[in-house]
Amino acid sequence: MPRVVGVAAIAAAASAAAVVSAAAPEWRVIDNAFSTLTIGIAFKDDKNGWTSHTDGSSKPVIVRTEDGGATWKGVNTTGVEILTMGLTTIPGPLTRVATTGVLESSLFSLDGYHFKQSLGAPVTSQDIKYQGGQVTIASANGVCFSTSSGFLYKCKKAPLKNPGTGRYAAAPSKDVVFLTAGTWPSKQSNSTRRDGSQVARLTNDVRVVYEKKVGKEGSMSTKLEIGAEKVDAAPTNGTYTAELWKSSDGGKTWKNLISDEGNFYFNDISCFDETHCVAVGEGFARDGSTQPGARVYVTSDGETFNLVHQENSTGADSLMAAYMVSQTEHWVGGTTKSGGLTAPALMLHSTDGGKSYKNENNNILGQMVTAFSFVSSSHAYATSVNAMQSCSLLELTDAPSPSPSPSPSPSPSPSPSTPEYEKPPCQAGEAEASVTGTSGKLCAPPCSASGSCPQNPPKDVTATPACILQDQSGNHYCALECTKTSECDQAGGSTCSILQGGKGVCTYAASGEGFQTILTRVQSEKAEELVV
Repeated sequence: MPRVVGVAAIAAAASAAAVVSAAAPEWRVIDNAFSTLTIGIAFKDDKNGWTSHTDGSSKPVIVRTEDGGATWKGVNTTGVEILTMGLTTIPGPLTRVATTGVLESSLFSLDGYHFKQSLGAPVTSQDIKYQGGQVTIASANGVCFSTSSGFLYKCKKAPLKNPGTGRYAAAPSKDVVFLTAGTWPSKQSNSTRRDGSQVARLTNDVRVVYEKKVGKEGSMSTKLEIGAEKVDAAPTNGTYTAELWKSSDGGKTWKNLISDEGNFYFNDISCFDETHCVAVGEGFARDGSTQPGARVYVTSDGETFNLVHQENSTGADSLMAAYMVSQTEHWVGGTTKSGGLTAPALMLHSTDGGKSYKNENNNILGQMVTAFSFVSSSHAYATSVNAMQSCSLLELTDAPSPSPSPSPSPSPSPSPSTPEYEKPPCQAGEAEASVTGTSGKLCAPPCSASGSCPQNPPKDVTATPACILQDQSGNHYCALECTKTSECDQAGGSTCSILQGGKGVCTYAASGEGFQTILTRVQSEKAEELVV
């Protein structure tokens, strides 16, 4: 899995009488090529967080970090997981996480390791939040609420003037909820293109295209598209629309606060409480917007949203994400031009309720912020789409910039007398892996650069060491390939777990403890998922 720079704590290295001023927090790109597709991120605290990951040739999977983003490993999922587009954590003694996405990809977890299918969630959404004692998902036609940590949702329909255009929501309390909606001139209603691929349109300039691979069960290709969409069907609308709605009774009745045509559409909305919120939107000159640019709306009474800021340096300025830190402080994120290699990222920060903004992007270029996750006012994470049409991870931190690490010395090879592929726990340098759908677990040493594997299995083993496992970052691992249990370490309790075509790998009974990283069996037409 991808590795990112770890987060270090600032040391107060001064005498007891000295006064040490902490460095101002700044945004950094911590992994520029984290994933082919990653939209949405959620951190419970400084160390524990969740997002999604794919290498583009397999479906995106939810991954977890326990070390502030230094390493990421997969989780166990039961249910539909097509494209995760949003994640949120739920405060409390338990580690609770909820997700949403495309084609009923809404899941929940009560431990952060095992995710199950949610019930009653909308078919498709790109926005999920926890606030006011409930999980809120924005749907195309309204808002869905869960008071059961994302297990069961109840949906409320909003009387949108343009049905099916709901986008983001914020519910600062069980009664008060805000919903943004909107669309753009070139947006099409069809989700299936003429070439058979599926498309999820996140914004006017960002789309996810995905397609299941024929003959490879559970496998799919995914890619990002950035820029104007090449239309292969007539658009369903001919102009921009933007709507902002409020309910004061939990979605039973609604009041329209903003309705606009011809200028822009809304993206994210975030609220600190029932009266203080920030919402962002965008419109582009190339599509005929009469007032192009990205824009920020702020309310301090929960009713009147004032346009307090606009960005129009390129005519393609975009704001997609927003987060309200306090009644007077908030961040909004995007880019001056989607897909622009040298386009400055937009990390607009206001500490006076929207009276003024400073672009605190730390000279980050070629990144479009798609989602925020704030741990505190000085520590946050974000996902972004970069100019190379892949996804990056960003971090707001006041930790000192890491110094370049010296190249690690090669790890000493295990003594020939120490067998590999042994019964877990594994020795240093091996990955502790298990096969999805079975109870087996194994120790998998890495393949050499030439694809060879260690030839010192446990005593009496006749199974063949083979380089047949691969993680989503392309790293290859070895396993004992077998056709029957008698070829495995029977004395240690190993059996042959058949995967396909009469061939399998030797595995040991697993305890079921720990979390897992996805690996796949290679040199096979049908991919079998393995986890580590």
